Amino acid sequence: MFHPFGRAALFTLIASLAACSPAMNWREVRPSSTRLQALMPCKPDEAVRTVTLDDRPVQMHLAGCDADGATFVIGWVPAPAELLGSILGAWQDSTLSLAGIASGPDAPTGKPFVPTGMLALPQSVRLQATGLSTEGGALPMDAAWFAESGGPGALEGQAMFAAIYRAPSAPDAAATFFSGLRLR
Repeated sequence: MFHPFGRAALFTLIASLAACSPAMNWREVRPSSTRLQALMPCKPDEAVRTVTLDDRPVQMHLAGCDADGATFVIGWVPAPAELLGSILGAWQDSTLSLAGIASGPDAPTGKPFVPTGMLALPQSVRLQATGLSTEGGALPMDAAWFAESGGPGALEGQAMFAAIYRAPSAPDAAATFFSGLRLR
């Protein structure tokens, strides 16, 4: 599980990553510690935290920003290639639990989500659910978990995450954000 900090700390971290922007200003983002390339509607701030996923400490990298009333986040965790699926599953459970959404067998089911160049793992999914904000109000979430192998012959890959918290008013924002995720 993702215990080093609780729900309030997670949402504080997400909020602290947010660089305020009144409208969508799409840009290509290429964080240096990953092969992930994303389209973000604002300039993201980055943070790194040690967390526990699948009973092991990992370095979680997050990049996020606020635009159009929503928070857009991408994240990645380096992991041995053979553990990517289990780490994705643990990340899903942790995210849902921290948002106050049932995890495990009672979790909302997602649809397969495999961006171009990513691994087709059973845990690679995208789902939409509504959790609770730290203030107790509804917190809509559109999130995806996916992974990449690290390239030919690599022993380590990356488990990845992308989410929009709260619904942006622009109707095509989610489609643009999720379709912009790919390897460089």
